[in-house]
Amino acid sequence: MNQLERCFEGTPDVPPRLIERGADADAAKSHLEKAEHNLHAAQKMGESRFFDWQIVCAYYSMYHATMAALFLIGLEARSHECAIAAFEAFYINKKVPKEYVAYLKNAKQLSKSYSDTLSNAKTERIKASYGLGEMKSEEASKVMSNARAFVGEIKVLVYAASGNEYVKVK
Repeated sequence: MNQLERCFEGTPDVPPRLIERGADADAAKSHLEKAEHNLHAAQKMGESRFFDWQIVCAYYSMYHATMAALFLIGLEARSHECAIAAFEAFYINKKVPKEYVAYLKNAKQLSKSYSDTLSNAKTERIKASYGLGEMKSEEASKVMSNARAFVGEIKVLVYAASGNEYVKVK
């Protein structure tokens, strides 16, 4: 059983962590709002030179954007691990066991770079949260830049699912 299947099915000790909810653009918008709130908090943390907290907030903005993307295809994740696994399976790799193929129809193909930046942000968040020593502004700036791009791309998906077009301003 692969990770995605474990997330859907659970194990004897752990209940399922990916739950079918039906596509829900309103829930996606709510997670997107939380993602934008966390981006704003990350910006404030950087301005105050709290780079560890900037990384934490930037990661959580990406996590909530990931949750928004999953709600667009009808899934709710109940763990970070399963949210990331589902995002990668449905939006990046587009290869899933046949019983989950229906979720692919609403999942737009995204570049692997989004999966890579999400994974990197999670790693940096863990270091910032649990490690000792000072986080550097360069690390925080990289995570912050990636978070802005990630949330921006998911914003495009959420707007499109709502029947609106979002135009990115460069």
